[in-house]
Parts: sequence; structure tokens; C-alpha cells
Amino acid sequence: MINKLSLFIVVLLSLNVANSSERPDDFLKESVKEVSLLVSQNKDRFEQDETFLRMKMNEVVMPKLDITLMSKIILGKKIWTQMENSQKDDFIDAFKYKMTSTYMKSITVFDGEKIEFLPYIPGKKDNLAFVKSKYIMASGDIEVNYRLVRNNEGWKVYDIIFDGISLMKNYRTDFRQHVNKSGVESLIDNLRK
Repeated sequence: MINKLSLFIVVLLSLNVANSSERPDDFLKESVKEVSLLVSQNKDRFEQDETFLRMKMNEVVMPKLDITLMSKIILGKKIWTQMENSQKDDFIDAFKYKMTSTYMKSITVFDGEKIEFLPYIPGKKDNLAFVKSKYIMASGDIEVNYRLVRNNEGWKVYDIIFDGISLMKNYRTDFRQHVNKSGVESLIDNLRK
């Protein structure tokens, strides 16, 4: 499990703000080059300084994700449209905090594993893409695929699929059950812990 968490955070750290004309597979390939440098320059500090690590996650990783789209997908149209705007903002902030807290420590495990990217598969719309990759590791290869959306800031990741398991589907099941049982405010409070 730690290998999958490590790969998730490595990919997120490596995602660079892209020119909107850049291909999504090239965006991912070029970004991975950057993560090796970031980790090698900061690995010891990441392991020792949680505040610095959280700061880097918020500066470098979170802007690479389309958190608003992820939030809508996770909660679903019915729940999302029933929420007040302030609840949507609170949920987005709490979800970012949860993701940062969950994945930030796994970055220190990354040790420059090789990643092979296949050419991207265009989505049904010009602003959507699917990119397949394989992480070559001593313990065995791991298939990691990405769903990306292009907006006015460039390509952003909105889902990562590890060995066929979607990050968004996992969150969606848990979060919707929580909302149905205890409400949106309870979920927001829970994510902030």
C-alpha cells in the first residue's frame, strides 16, 4: 500500500502547470523529470519537517489537481447541487487538507522508480484525456492511469487509477455514505481531522 501512496504523491508533485496546447502525455512525462529533482533535493527535510512538507504539497501538488471537479464527482450532482456555496468552499478546503494529510508522508519513500507512459487517449471532448503508465519497480510493475481535464490553466489531473482502482470511486463511496448517514457538515468536520 505504501508503494501506491508513494506513486500517487510522486505523480502529483511532478505535475507541472502546463501550456494548454501541450499534450497530456507530454505534460506527465516532463513533470516526472521534475519530481526526481525535488525529492532528491528535499528528501531529508521532507522526512524531518512536516510543516515544510505540507507547505510544498500545498504549493506544488494541490494546484495540479482540479479539486473542484474532483469534489463534484465524489459527492455527485444531487449532493453537490443541494449544498450552499459556503459548504462547497468548506468541502473543497477540507478535502484538500485530507488529501495533503493522507499522502504527504509517502513522498519520502519515492526513490526514482522508472515510469513508462503510453500515448494519451483523447476523451469524448477535446478537453479530456486518459493517459496510461507503468511504474517499473523492483517489487513488481504497477499500472497507474490518469484522467485529465484541460481548463484555462492547462492540464489538471482529476482521477488516478492504481491497478484498476479509481481514487475518485473510493472516495465517492465513503463520502456519499457519510453524507447520507450524518450530513455534509459532519463529513466536512471529519475531513478536517
